[in-house]
Amino acid sequence: MSDGKGEGDLLVADIGGTNARFALARAVDGGFDISPPSVFLTADYPTMEVALRTFLKEAGAPRLSGVAACAAGPLEGEGPSARISMTNCPWNVSVENLGSVTGVAHPRLINDFSALALSLPALREEELHAVGPALTPVPRAPKGVLGAGTGLGASALVFGAHEEIALPGEGGHTDLAAGNAREAEILSRLQARFGHVSVERVLSGAGIVTLYTALAEIEGKPVPSLTPPDITARARTREDALAVEAIELFCGWLGAVAGNLALTLGARGGIYIGGGVVPGWVSRGDGLFNEEIFRLRFEAKGRFSAWLAAVPVFVILRSDAALLGLARIARAEP
Repeated sequence: MSDGKGEGDLLVADIGGTNARFALARAVDGGFDISPPSVFLTADYPTMEVALRTFLKEAGAPRLSGVAACAAGPLEGEGPSARISMTNCPWNVSVENLGSVTGVAHPRLINDFSALALSLPALREEELHAVGPALTPVPRAPKGVLGAGTGLGASALVFGAHEEIALPGEGGHTDLAAGNAREAEILSRLQARFGHVSVERVLSGAGIVTLYTALAEIEGKPVPSLTPPDITARARTREDALAVEAIELFCGWLGAVAGNLALTLGARGGIYIGGGVVPGWVSRGDGLFNEEIFRLRFEAKGRFSAWLAAVPVFVILRSDAALLGLARIARAEP
């Protein structure tokens, strides 16, 4: 892993389905100083290259000593042929294009949740919010990370003898499972609508609308045209019982999926929640994230409930955590 040293700035880019965040970073006192990111709406730019050129021009054409980018989608290829065709955005991001725009010989490209996983060892205690009891992660045990935003991402961090390894994955596209009769009723309706129902069908910004719509249809009520912020606002004031239930279902299903991830990885190092949805709820401190429901479903795994009760869960409060993870691997040479 690079220590980030060298002349010039490090360019770090976190490219999601809705927003692309570009920033400059420098190594400072064993950590990194990361500039406030410039946020670009992906819908406003035809390609990643156009958006990146715009950022570099606005930043005064900085001299770069390293580049690391992440994007929301599966990584294909290795080294100079690495590329990501994004899942929820028409952009294609590649090492070749990053190099051609920046002039850096060996850019790094990884999945967005791999970048988030790489940030975990560098996060400070005040940048994490414990969900449930304040449990201590087992040192060097696997860590799992997941989070809902435009879609749902997942990754893991495991430790070798001399390195940290982020495991890329597409956990948002695994099958959604029902944990009770109400969820089974919703899932049946969603299967009739979508066929395959992935986890991110409900655990995403759009998934909040999907849940609300399914509940309204089940209850035989009109389905108003609402956005995710509309539904969360109604749930926050408790003026709409369907909105309240939709958010509680979201929290419960997220807990169940997080528990599955912890069991799959043996994640005694903890589960970490990122993405745009839950950290925003927790940062506002308005109680929208139902930690009790989350933790109940997280641990509800039969004979392994006691095992999961000892696994810490944290919400990542640092908004540029993925950029921090990228800064830790950005370098000019592979």
